[in-house]
Amino acid sequence: MDEDPKIIICLADDDEDDRMLLHEALLELDRPFRIFELCSAQQLIEHFSKPEQEPADFIFLDLYMPGMDGFECIERLRGMGLVSRNARIIVYSIDSAGKTMQKAFALGADFYAVKPSTYADLKNLAAIVMGASWE
Repeated sequence: MDEDPKIIICLADDDEDDRMLLHEALLELDRPFRIFELCSAQQLIEHFSKPEQEPADFIFLDLYMPGMDGFECIERLRGMGLVSRNARIIVYSIDSAGKTMQKAFALGADFYAVKPSTYADLKNLAAIVMGASWE
């Protein structure tokens, strides 16, 4: 097992390009991350249902994916105790509607980010989320 403390991040998004770009933006922060990419909310639930799975520190979750949507996923992750209370769920969506944001927070999201339109803005977003004080 690696002795270095790593921040474990899960990226759950059905859009492969969005996952890849966010992954790259996070790596550019040059911090000790271990990043898992999953292409559906169902895969994320299955990932954390394994008893030997290490707990995630951050979960970036798209809201609109085929099958289970991000809202149901947040509800399951929090309600079934699949993630620790300290795991930060970051909703990462194209939807900027206030009602959508309120619903995500009510279900247990910790942060809501509208997907940026430029890579520079994405890198800035990654730096803000990973540099935030979460107490």
